[in-house]
Amino acid sequence: MKYLIACLIAAVLAGCDQTPDITNSTDNTDNDAGIANTTGAGADEAGAAAEAPAGDATQELQAQVFQFGIYTAAKKGRIGKSAETNTGKIVRKPVLEHLSMTDRVPLEKDTYFGLQYRLWNLPTEVTDKRVMELRSLLIHPEMTLPDGSRSTGWDRSRKGIVKSRQVLGFDGYAFNEDYELVEGDWTFQIWYQDRLLVERTFITYRPEEGAGADQEPAEPAVENPA
Repeated sequence: MKYLIACLIAAVLAGCDQTPDITNSTDNTDNDAGIANTTGAGADEAGAAAEAPAGDATQELQAQVFQFGIYTAAKKGRIGKSAETNTGKIVRKPVLEHLSMTDRVPLEKDTYFGLQYRLWNLPTEVTDKRVMELRSLLIHPEMTLPDGSRSTGWDRSRKGIVKSRQVLGFDGYAFNEDYELVEGDWTFQIWYQDRLLVERTFITYRPEEGAGADQEPAEPAVENPA
């Protein structure tokens, strides 16, 4: 089943107030980015999160990751510059289709991965406002940029769009350049003030290494006796 999640994707990797972005050498995904789910996995959760009531405002601020994994770009966004991302570039307003719910990401160019989250029971100081000031962190294996500098992630501010007393957001990354293809743990975090709300770690791997990881070793062929 394929449907569009009408959520204001809170500033993703490269934070743009009203634009969905995806971060990488040219990738950062957030705000109004369209997410078309093409898999059964996560479809019910995503729909439920998008339509769920805001909850009891007297309760503590709550957060939930309701979809994550690998995405594909049904519509590629435009590449722009951003001083807040690790590569200095950002992809604005892509339309992404969810392919699979997984924490393992192959190191291949044009691979998109990330997570969708929901915040509810918002603090009274932001309930009636249009945006919620958040903090986005990405921690990734060290990569060497074209100018010779090195990056291990970013720490930037972002705006979560408040709608129906909740915030729906997307944080993600897309591999566009060879130097971004670094193996290891990629951890996304969303903070409000001094509180960690969302954290998810993806493990990137070389496709040739992951291909047979879950397979039994092949037995040697036995020749027929003469």
